[in-house]
Amino acid sequence: MKRSSCVTIVAICLLFCCSSATAAAPYRFRVPKAEMSVFVQKDASVRVVYDITFQNEFGAHGIDIVDIGTFHKGYDLGNVKASCKGFSLTNIKPSTEIDTGFEIHMGPAKIPPGGSGTLHVEYTMPDMVYQDTTRKDYASLQVSPTWFGSEYIRGQTELKVVIQLPKHIKPEEVRWQDVKFDRKAVADDTTAVAWYRPNIRLDREHRFGVSFPRRDMQRVIKMTKLGLLLKWFRESTKARVLVGLIVVGLWTHVFFRFTGGTGFSVYVVFTAFMVWVFFISPEVELLCVPVVAGLLFWNEWALRRRKAHYMPPIAEVEGGGIKRGLTAPEAALLLELPLSKVLTLVIFGMLRKGILRQTEADPLCVAVNEPFLVDVSLLPTTEPERAKLYRKIAHKTGVAVHKYEHPFLYLIQLNSPKPLKDIKFSAAMRQLITHVVGRMKGFDLSETQDYYRSIIHRALQQAKSMGDVPMREKVIDRSFEWILMDDDYPTVFTGRTYWPIWCRGQTYMGPAQAGGSVASAAGSATNVGGKTSFGDVAASFAGWTENTMGSMASSISPEGLGIAKPTGGFLNLSGADSLTGQILSSLSEGSGGGGGGGFSGCACAGCACACACAGGGR
Repeated sequence: MKRSSCVTIVAICLLFCCSSATAAAPYRFRVPKAEMSVFVQKDASVRVVYDITFQNEFGAHGIDIVDIGTFHKGYDLGNVKASCKGFSLTNIKPSTEIDTGFEIHMGPAKIPPGGSGTLHVEYTMPDMVYQDTTRKDYASLQVSPTWFGSEYIRGQTELKVVIQLPKHIKPEEVRWQDVKFDRKAVADDTTAVAWYRPNIRLDREHRFGVSFPRRDMQRVIKMTKLGLLLKWFRESTKARVLVGLIVVGLWTHVFFRFTGGTGFSVYVVFTAFMVWVFFISPEVELLCVPVVAGLLFWNEWALRRRKAHYMPPIAEVEGGGIKRGLTAPEAALLLELPLSKVLTLVIFGMLRKGILRQTEADPLCVAVNEPFLVDVSLLPTTEPERAKLYRKIAHKTGVAVHKYEHPFLYLIQLNSPKPLKDIKFSAAMRQLITHVVGRMKGFDLSETQDYYRSIIHRALQQAKSMGDVPMREKVIDRSFEWILMDDDYPTVFTGRTYWPIWCRGQTYMGPAQAGGSVASAAGSATNVGGKTSFGDVAASFAGWTENTMGSMASSISPEGLGIAKPTGGFLNLSGADSLTGQILSSLSEGSGGGGGGGFSGCACAGCACACACAGGGR
C-alpha cells in the first residue's frame, strides 16, 4: 500500500474520532453578560428582549440549541424572533427540555468549543400585568430572566434587567416589590426602572417586580387572593408534591380507619386514581385538603360515638317470636344502652322495691335494708348458696329479688359504706349479661328489641302527656325505669316536681337545686304525692340522675367484662381483598411462570402577578 494512502486513512480515522468525541462531549459554557428588557403594553402584555452572551468552553459540546424559558405557556411562536452573529434564526420550536419555553436551533450561528456569541431574542407574552391586590388603582408585574442548568453553566454573570412602563407614569409613582430598584430613568415621557447584578449565578430564578398606576392601561388581569393562591399552587411543583403527600397520608388513615384495616386492593385503586387526578388538576388537589380533613374529623367523631357491642352473640331464632317479661335492666342490656345506665337501673330498681335505702346523694351511697341485711360473717361464699339465702328472704318478705340482683346486693353489703362509684361491679355485670343471653335463646332478637323500644317510647309519652300532678306521679312511678331508658327522659322532669318513691316517707337525703347538682339535704317527708317542701329539689332530679349515671361508669371496667373497644371500621372490605388475591393467583397459575434548566413558579407577596419563568441552554 502506498504511503500517501495510509496517511489519508489515518487522517480520516482521526477526524471521525474527533467528531465522535465532540458529539459525546457535554454542554459547558459561561454567560459573562445577560440583559433583559421588558416593555409593558397597554393590553396587559409585555415585549421581552434578551441579549445573552455565551462563552463556550474548550472540549465542550457546541452550543447548537438554546432553550429560553417563558413566564407561562401562552406565548406564540409566530412572534418569536432570534438572531446571532448576523444570522437570523428561524428554526424555533417548543422546548423538549423544559416545561414552559421554546428552543432556538442555532444553525449556522452555532457556537463551537472555545467560541463565543451573543444571542438576541424578542417575543411577546400576553396576560402579564395584573391588578395589584394592595391598591385598586395600581397594576403589578413580576418577571424572572431565563436561567440555565447548574450542570451546564459555569462562573458568574453580569445581569441587567430593565422594565419600561407605559407613558405618563411618573418615577415617584413607581413601587418596587421585594427587591429595590438600582435605578430609575425617564426618556420621552416614559419611565424605566432597572436592576443591576454584576456577579450572579444564572442557574436559578431571580425575581424582579414593580407596581405602578394603572390609569393608562386598557386592561389588567384581575385575580382574587384565592385565584392567586391557585395560580401559585399550580406553578409550584414542591408545594404540589408536599400537599399531595399530606392528602394521601390523611386519606390512608381515613380509609383504613373507616374499613377497619381491610380493602387494601380497593385502597390501591382509589389512591392511584387520586394521584392521577392530582397530576392533571392542581385545583382538585388543593380542594381535597379540606375534604379529606373533614372526612378525618367526621370518621374519628363517629368512631368515638359508636357503642361498644358488649353483648356476645345470641343464639336467636329468626321468627322465634318476642321474649316478653324482661325487666328494665335486662331490656337495657339487650338494647346495648351504656353500661353505666344499666347499673343505675339495677340500683334504682332495688331502691324502689325497698331492698336498698339511699344514705347519701352525692356521691350516691346506699345501704342494704332489713331484713335483706345479713351479717357479713354469715354470708355464704358461693353464688348458689347466696342465691338460696336471698330467695328465702324474698319469700319471707314478699319482695321479688331477681336472680341477677343477687351479685349486686352482695357487693353492696360487702363494700358498705363506700359510694357506689367506688365499688367494682364488673363481675356482677358480666353475670347479668350472661343471664340475659341465656333468656334470649330461641327468640327473635330484632323483634324483641323493637318491642322494648316501643315500651320505652310509650312510657315516656304517657308521662309527658299527664297534666295532673298526682296522676303524673303515679304514671312515672309505674314506669320509672323504662322512662329513664329513653335519651329524652329529662324532659319528663324539667319544670315538674318529682320525688323518687324511695325518698318518700323517710328522712330524705336528696338532690338540691344548685345548678342541678346533688347535695345532702335532710328534711321530713310529711307530705307525699309530689306536694312537698322539696319542690325545688325535685326539679333537679333529672340532673342528679344524669350525674349519677355518669359516675357509675368508673364502677365497670370493660376489661373486667372481656369487652374490647371497637377497633373495626364501618365498612368491611376483606371480601374485595380475598377476590383480588384469587384473581392474582389465577393469573399466576395461568402464566406458567417465566438538559438544561427547569421550571419554577412564584407568587408576588402582596400583589397579584405572573412571574413563573424557566430557562435552559445546551
